[in-house]
Amino acid sequence: MTKAKTLDDIYNNFEYNKPLSEDEYEFFVNIYDKKLKRFIGNVKRNENYQNIFFIAGQRGNGKSTILNNLKHKNKVFEESYEIRHLQARELLNYNDVDIVDILLVIGFNLIDNNSFDEENKNELEKEFKIQLKELEELNSGELQKTDNNVANESEDLKASLEVSAKAGFFSFFTAKSSLSATYKADKNIREEAKKIYKFKVRDLLNVLNALILKYKTLSNSEKDILLILDGLEKLNAIDEVFTEDIDILRDIKCFKIITMPVYLKETVDINDVKAIDFTMEIDENNNIKDIELLKNIINERIDDNVNLITPEAIQIAVDNSGGNIRQLLNIVQTASTEAIDIFETSIIDTDEVNSAIEVLKGLLASRTQIYSKFLNQIKNTHTIDTTVDKTTLTETLQSGLVFAYFNGKVYYDINPIIEDNIIVPKTEKQTDEISSTS
Repeated sequence: MTKAKTLDDIYNNFEYNKPLSEDEYEFFVNIYDKKLKRFIGNVKRNENYQNIFFIAGQRGNGKSTILNNLKHKNKVFEESYEIRHLQARELLNYNDVDIVDILLVIGFNLIDNNSFDEENKNELEKEFKIQLKELEELNSGELQKTDNNVANESEDLKASLEVSAKAGFFSFFTAKSSLSATYKADKNIREEAKKIYKFKVRDLLNVLNALILKYKTLSNSEKDILLILDGLEKLNAIDEVFTEDIDILRDIKCFKIITMPVYLKETVDINDVKAIDFTMEIDENNNIKDIELLKNIINERIDDNVNLITPEAIQIAVDNSGGNIRQLLNIVQTASTEAIDIFETSIIDTDEVNSAIEVLKGLLASRTQIYSKFLNQIKNTHTIDTTVDKTTLTETLQSGLVFAYFNGKVYYDINPIIEDNIIVPKTEKQTDEISSTS
């Protein structure tokens, strides 16, 4: 990416679905300065595998960009760790994820992505497959092992396991595509895996940890693995992983950074797990702090020598972003197309930005109406009713209808661009009318 010199460049530079990569660090604007410094310092000095660094946030807060650029922020990361950055959307099915899936895809990623020669790569895969098969047979009662024969496991047993592994769940090890891709694409394989390992999760963890140890031995490197699980907060029905399975995540024998849903931050804090939030903070008057920093995100992507957007237009875009980077980029990108196609101008001004906001408001209109009752409750109380279905909260956060902020505790508000679309319940209208006439 190079700085925009035309409106067409703005369209490409403000792609809201794409986080900045490691190679685009020059465009990174640190809107979470103190939080990021604390986060990097704590990760850097940590020597305990069981300490998980959770990042709480929602879609569009810039978490992936921060994680992509950790190496540039502090060279210690590059020198001390082999960073394995796993994107949940690339490895997991959004609607059907539990701890079994997560443990397996970590293992598959180690096998799929390494610089080993063919012999070591095959050895790593073979050992993982054999141990998974042993666990399956232990679970089904087909293989009865005792402490005595563990130490004296024969080559014949390994050979028989190799043969039996060619059928059923283990057949996908022979697929030509990567293990990760095959696992994500095949629903039957995922369902079979859950049947086999759902009640043997601790044993599955031991298999993964053995794989991690084997990987480190074969890699012959002094670097520790830093595992980044990015995007888990975007998955549906993921709460159980962060409430019931935290001990499993803790015991994965490598350093870990994991993103999580923002509404679970206070829940995991109760379990002595600290999560840092990369969300905008609010002041004592419930106004977003440091919102002026968002202007820098716009200015950093545009060439200083060209006039493509007016200060007034930038202000409107920032005011309507709700402090969400994704929405800010979306507003400016849409305004660029409005300028080109509708207003036929070479500069984005207030009319173009206001028109873009109306376009985005329209895209969210039907979804806004579906959740009107819930959104009214958020607008009026800025808290979550404990009786509310968590699915509603998850869907409104993921779709950008609700934004979360922090000021000691989670503070919720509606997306500013949808306020006019919310249907006020009749009883509330009547109450307002009575209040205004009394």
